[in-house]
Amino acid sequence: MDACPRCQTSLRPDAKFCPECGTQVHVQPVHAELVETRAAPRSNLPSPWSAALLSIIPGLGHWYAGAPKRGLIFFVAIVGGELLGIDFDLTLIGDIVGIPLGVGATGLWAFCAVDAYRTAARRRAESA
Repeated sequence: MDACPRCQTSLRPDAKFCPECGTQVHVQPVHAELVETRAAPRSNLPSPWSAALLSIIPGLGHWYAGAPKRGLIFFVAIVGGELLGIDFDLTLIGDIVGIPLGVGATGLWAFCAVDAYRTAARRRAESA
């Protein structure tokens, strides 16, 4: 006769559980094969073209590309002045930043799309 490994109660030979404490006495062996599956790696990296396209709304492409502060700066620079009725001299800002903005907010908006593209491309290159 076997004894329970937990409470040492004597067991019948065909018992699967101890009648006193409920411990499983005989464990059935498991025969199985391990099947290895590999899921395709999921890319959470931003697409440069999507970032540029999202820049139709100034700053949204940067937000998508992982640079939300930069996107907020572009949004405020392009849309903020219009909403507040303040007319910025964008040529002065362009000279400071190093981009030609003689065409005004349209030039800054175009640069916003290009910069969002470059930001997303840089993030992809850094993770590779």
